[in-house]
Amino acid sequence: MIDDATVVDLCPFFVLPVELRLHIYSFAVLDDPSITIGTAEIIGSHPDVIHRLYGGKRSPYPGIPEHHEPVVEAGFNASLLSATNPATIQLSQVAPLSDDESHEYAHTAHLALLLVNKQVNTELKSHFKISKNRQTSLFLAYPHGLHVCRTLTPHLLRQARSVHVAGTYVSRTFCPIRAACLGPREPAPTLPKCNGGVTPNSTKQLADLIASAFGPDATHDVQKLELRTYYPGEDSYSTVWGDDDSPTVVALRNIYCGEVGIEVWRGRHGTGVYLTARHIGDGEKKRIVSTTWRRLEEGGRNGPKCGSWIVDPRWPEWDQGYTMSDGPKGDLIIHRAHPPTARPLQLL
Repeated sequence: MIDDATVVDLCPFFVLPVELRLHIYSFAVLDDPSITIGTAEIIGSHPDVIHRLYGGKRSPYPGIPEHHEPVVEAGFNASLLSATNPATIQLSQVAPLSDDESHEYAHTAHLALLLVNKQVNTELKSHFKISKNRQTSLFLAYPHGLHVCRTLTPHLLRQARSVHVAGTYVSRTFCPIRAACLGPREPAPTLPKCNGGVTPNSTKQLADLIASAFGPDATHDVQKLELRTYYPGEDSYSTVWGDDDSPTVVALRNIYCGEVGIEVWRGRHGTGVYLTARHIGDGEKKRIVSTTWRRLEEGGRNGPKCGSWIVDPRWPEWDQGYTMSDGPKGDLIIHRAHPPTARPLQLL
């Protein structure tokens, strides 16, 4: 950081009243309508990959798959969320990192301002308040983009008007076949090896994020949450509700009150669950849940790829309220109202 006295002498900006500086900060921090957070696999020759990961003072970012980098991108990038067309970094097509570049800091306006000098850092942390007119939509890949957000850029939740989480969930503890017939437990699926030997607690990270926006002691004024989770496998439907770590179950446990819409898309190759939550305008402490069952058509010669359902084709656009997705006719719709409790609701 630059010495404060030197900065004041060289830059007239710091002569301005602090109220005016804070107003200017708001324009710098809230300049991106969409931010996408995920990881990208590094593709290239082995020496180039090693230099990208370990050159200079760098080290792989802990808690994400090996040979991946965290990515915080200004704008909407569907490939950072996609399971069928994932983002990659082709080293032959990008400039190499200099030895002093690292992933310790994400390239966001907020972090850039924090690093200007001690005075700006103090003003942002002590006096700066996010405007209620914020427009940023935060798109997170589950689980790795969620981990990057919670560990590298948690400040982005303060400026988010909406949060959209998309990803695939494969249970390591719940066995649908064993749950149905008490048969022998099958081996848990192998997870990709993560950097630093760190395995993030994705269940807790998701629970904390949702509780911070829709819990009884919410700290973030998020207007809408969207959660799109794909459960692969023809027998995956029971995992949606039977696994305590299922993202759908985690979300329902931590939404204290509000209007919740759930669409369950059942198919031959997997199950998709689209969950939305928003605050009820009248301020009444209640939770209203509507559930729709739909057919998920994927795979086959002419169908969409299995798992491509994760990315909503309407993104980055979204509606303030719940708008039912287009689907086959004859779907079953159920509405339930749940009274609030003193703690996050538990599924029976």
